[in-house]
Amino acid sequence: MRKNLSKIKISAEFKGFPLSAHGQRISRFLGEKPNLFTSEFQFPMMVLKESALNQNIGRMAKYCAERGVSLAPHVKTPMSPQLAQRQIDAGAWALTVANFAQASVFLNFGFKRLIIGNEVLEPTSIREIAKLNAQGKAEIIFYIDSLAALEIVEGAVADQDQAELNIFLEIGADGGRAGIRDLKGLEPILLKMSKNSKFRIRGVSGFEGAVPDGNRKVAGIKSLRKFLSKIVAAAEIVAPYMKNDRLIISGGGSSYFDYVIEEFKKYKGDAHLILRSGGYVSHDHIHYENMYPFMQLGKTQQFLPALEIWSRVLSVPEKNLAILNFGKRDAGIDLDNPLPIKIYSKKIKTLKASIQQLNDQHAFMKLTPGTIQVGDIVACGISHPCTNFDKWRLIPLVDDNYNVIDLIHTFF
Repeated sequence: MRKNLSKIKISAEFKGFPLSAHGQRISRFLGEKPNLFTSEFQFPMMVLKESALNQNIGRMAKYCAERGVSLAPHVKTPMSPQLAQRQIDAGAWALTVANFAQASVFLNFGFKRLIIGNEVLEPTSIREIAKLNAQGKAEIIFYIDSLAALEIVEGAVADQDQAELNIFLEIGADGGRAGIRDLKGLEPILLKMSKNSKFRIRGVSGFEGAVPDGNRKVAGIKSLRKFLSKIVAAAEIVAPYMKNDRLIISGGGSSYFDYVIEEFKKYKGDAHLILRSGGYVSHDHIHYENMYPFMQLGKTQQFLPALEIWSRVLSVPEKNLAILNFGKRDAGIDLDNPLPIKIYSKKIKTLKASIQQLNDQHAFMKLTPGTIQVGDIVACGISHPCTNFDKWRLIPLVDDNYNVIDLIHTFF
């Protein structure tokens, strides 16, 4: 994987890279030991910090290992085989993706065990998954939450000789996303699958992050635990239908993985417990930072924000307003605006300011008069990493001195 990616040539297709690097292979560019501030990068540029990345991957791996649960990180967040390999190397049991198109990316990079955290109803995708499983080329699990969906899946492989389908029964919360609401709906689906030798029932799954009123307040925690206990109750219904496979109970675990584990541990039988946390790999400065279990612990025990978007100050048209040269094309704002955290002008200093508005290519930053000059370079942290990685096809991985030590590819 690394050898092939390192042969790719840097070009204008990858925004922000030095003009002098265009036409160079990545391996040659990295051999020159570039630095974000002294190697003529063209801002804006999003970077990924190696120290934070390593801490986050190691912290989550250790947390899961200490509690006897497995991790199948949701790699839809960065869509990066390089980062996925780091997570596998740290002990991840599988990778989670959102659909078969994403699964295909990781299959092409040699990853074999994948959870599609969703229903799959495209007949061509179903047939390909069934064939890959049957031939032993992959182990792909996906969701079913209704008889209607089951009939579509059955129909897709009805005439296919080589077909094996690994299935999670998805459990949902009222007002949330997909998933079975009433557990009485489990039995008809299980009975029908048990009569078809092409199906392997693997367990139950749900996403507690979609519970409409779930949060870390008293009432929100109660709602989360109620939903998680529903998944455990579903596991008890599914268990008698298991054949030679160990029952899997899986939860999302993005922000509430402590509650997920506590509730899943109440299952009285033998089960393989799996978290599918994804955002932890890069964490953020606002959304996850205000929700996850480690936020009250010391810095060495926390997840650390790994993503920063550096941009140039284009104008200071008013004494308390600066215009930066990044916008919605460069940063996701599905939850919060980016947060200014640092400024570079010969050296790095901390910065207290706020982004009030983003246009396509501009950010409006409110600041203390006199703290910013035209031409300075400003770093912003982000909220909710899922809608930031997709803006960048090639991301510098930097050390704490902003030396570029690798380039991370994304495949959206």
